[in-house]
Amino acid sequence: MKNYDQFIKDFTALIGAKSVKSAPLPNKPFGQGVDDAYKTFTAIANRLGFNVIDYDGYMGEIVVGEGEELGIIGHLDVVPAPLDGWNTDPFTLTNLDGVFYGRGVADDKGPVLLCLYALKDVLDEYGDLTKKVRFLIGLDEESGWGDVEYFKTKSTMPKVGFSPDGNFPVVYAEKGPNRIEFKHPYSGVFKNFKGGTVVNAVCAYASVNGPVDEVLLAKYGLSHKGDLIESFGKSAHGSKPELGKNAILPLLKYIDEVDKGSVTPLIKYLFDDELKITSIGNETGLATLSPDIVSQDDGFITLIADFRVPAKMLLEDFIPKFKATGIDFVAHKGRDPLFVDKNSEIVQGLLSAYNQVTGEDAEPYSCSGATFSSVFESGVAFGPEFKDADGAIHEPNEYLSENNLLKMYQIYKQALVNLTTKK
Repeated sequence: MKNYDQFIKDFTALIGAKSVKSAPLPNKPFGQGVDDAYKTFTAIANRLGFNVIDYDGYMGEIVVGEGEELGIIGHLDVVPAPLDGWNTDPFTLTNLDGVFYGRGVADDKGPVLLCLYALKDVLDEYGDLTKKVRFLIGLDEESGWGDVEYFKTKSTMPKVGFSPDGNFPVVYAEKGPNRIEFKHPYSGVFKNFKGGTVVNAVCAYASVNGPVDEVLLAKYGLSHKGDLIESFGKSAHGSKPELGKNAILPLLKYIDEVDKGSVTPLIKYLFDDELKITSIGNETGLATLSPDIVSQDDGFITLIADFRVPAKMLLEDFIPKFKATGIDFVAHKGRDPLFVDKNSEIVQGLLSAYNQVTGEDAEPYSCSGATFSSVFESGVAFGPEFKDADGAIHEPNEYLSENNLLKMYQIYKQALVNLTTKK
């Protein structure tokens, strides 16, 4: 990278913007922090010679070149970063022994900035492009895609493109994310059951007020402060619940034992998965179910779950299974799964770039996460995660090694060369 020192300055400024979605303000639909990150990125892009088209604070777009369109989309908003578990300030870019730490270094500020720098260098080195590159800067990927919905009222999406918001070498199929809200009647002795922050992150902390049984607390690994019973887990992305430890489950087991089976269906069907919902799938993967937010009011315990449908399947295929649990639920349909032909130009062009830079002979694959790439008719995820590093995305101590950062830059640059120049 020709201007690495300047890149690090820009990276530092971008991580420093606390771009967690908050209450809307005039011309700042996703709150002050998200707008700060957007303004920071826009200033960087302007300095590099790019014009950013602003869509009323909902999304930005950079357009360069002429001809057939290639879309790139990333996002500057991030999930919350509670200080518990962090070894550094999450909104201060910190390099420890060659590893960058900070909220957004991998998801998705780092990759977005790398793509911007790569595009700048390709333009400088190759001149006119053979395609029109439309670089979209999202601001609400983590919290509902309000940016995309607004953008669609003002413009149209490119049909083909990639998002640096998934995995290498290239993801040709993604599960479709949905939200399932389960409501279970409850009239026992426990009150104020709550836990979780966002539906796409495994619940790392949950609590409830109720009777204290020291033996049962020890049995389920719980602690208490007076009658406040606490459960501490480990966060992970909701698409990969097996990588985390859900703090809700031990409390449900405790409540169930004290209250003699009052919440058994929630344990049996949503956590133990007795109906084998997460065994359903195909060659692209299996369904995932992660109950990540819990609350209690009006005689009910409500669990909101992240539910991912494999490619070539639909949410509707699973409704009979959810009905069979006997738990009242409302299914909030998200996005259908993504599937792109492995032999398409976009998949092969990106795959070739990855293999050229790494020296590997990798193949495209499917993943559990759902990324911004699905905004394109033929969209694929392309990095930033390598198979040897998970990045702790959505977890404390989110990281990106300096070696991988530099490798990513080379991959994104080579991808743009492959797809937008005469080489």
